[in-house]
Amino acid sequence: MRGSLARSGLAVAVATLIASVLIGVVPAGAAAGSPGAGAPGVTGSSVKVGVISDLTGAGASTFADSVDSMEARFKQVNAQGGVDGRKITWAVGDTESSPTSAETAAKDLVQSKGVFLVASVSALLFGGAPFLQQAGVPVLGYAVDGPEWFTQPYTNMFSFSGSGAAQGPAYTDGGFWKSIGATKISFIASNTPSSTGGIGPFEAAMKAEGLAVCDDTVVPLGGVNFTTYALSFTSAGCDAAECSCVLSSGLAVSTALAQDGVVGNKVLYGAGPSDQVYANSADLAAAKGAYFEGTTYSNAAGKAFLAGLKKYDPEYKGGLPDLGSVSGWETGNEVVEALEVAGKSPTRASLMAGMRTVSNWTDDGLATSPVSWAHFGQSPAEECATYVRFVNDKYVDYPKSGKPFCGKPIPGTSFPAA
Repeated sequence: MRGSLARSGLAVAVATLIASVLIGVVPAGAAAGSPGAGAPGVTGSSVKVGVISDLTGAGASTFADSVDSMEARFKQVNAQGGVDGRKITWAVGDTESSPTSAETAAKDLVQSKGVFLVASVSALLFGGAPFLQQAGVPVLGYAVDGPEWFTQPYTNMFSFSGSGAAQGPAYTDGGFWKSIGATKISFIASNTPSSTGGIGPFEAAMKAEGLAVCDDTVVPLGGVNFTTYALSFTSAGCDAAECSCVLSSGLAVSTALAQDGVVGNKVLYGAGPSDQVYANSADLAAAKGAYFEGTTYSNAAGKAFLAGLKKYDPEYKGGLPDLGSVSGWETGNEVVEALEVAGKSPTRASLMAGMRTVSNWTDDGLATSPVSWAHFGQSPAEECATYVRFVNDKYVDYPKSGKPFCGKPIPGTSFPAA
């Protein structure tokens, strides 16, 4: 499981310009993490959660199924009696893969649906973040969209990866690229804040590891035309690539490189392993030999996750779930943790205060290292990631032990965090 969002291709450092734009739209008088009045969405027997994701548009190919898996986790909790006797109910909002629609969805959930908190797996949540911060609504989930999760005044936001610094350091990659024999690596970013902001930290990490970078490029979210990129990759002498992209784009990168005569598939897919590669022969061929950030869920915690998903998500048919599905379940785990620490008479204020006392969350055993929200704006001492490789039409742990690669902060580096 991803212990580090900074190493996850879709969730890396973001541009300072984007951070300043987002912060600038929040009214100067808005209080950080303002609790609001009472406890909207909470009754003696239930608590209502607002779920936001990219159900349509370019982000849907990766994140649309996050809602099903999050709901599956809520159903599992409800079957066990809920949290402090309260069953979890929910309402869903679609960003339509648009910042403007993300804001509309957030407002609808809070103002019309009366939710207690918002749980998000979306590349576009940054569009609704200023409203949610001003309204004092706790936000939990996947920090894949922008800088606000770790930036003042957004102390109402809690990424399931834990706290990070607003101007955090880059981290080494823990030796991953050297282990696969890469020497000159290209970084492909989607045109979203969290993705494009990863270029700087990636370059710093490669330099610290004694490796070279080449031919960094930015492509449209969901883009699949990489013919020109493949030609540039070859002419620049690159031998590996990391695609901070949705799965369809990663597959297209591998296909284009193979068609241009590049032997070997040293491409790392930020979207993680997924049985979607079995959808057709072209995708299956594209994935052969590629690397994915993720895990095969072969330990006890992983098996329990897959069993729960199979029981409560009717859309899950077995195999390795994709990034959206995994992130939805992890967000569901975080929601449960937040409701537990909020106390038996939860308010938005008690939830946020309670989360700031948590320093050793394990994500039900799925985290690669303990997660802490105790210190807003503080980076962790290391960032870890696990990987798998697609070999003989199967995903296998890389390395076989499944041991994570853990990177350390690089002195003298500073990048807006996401």
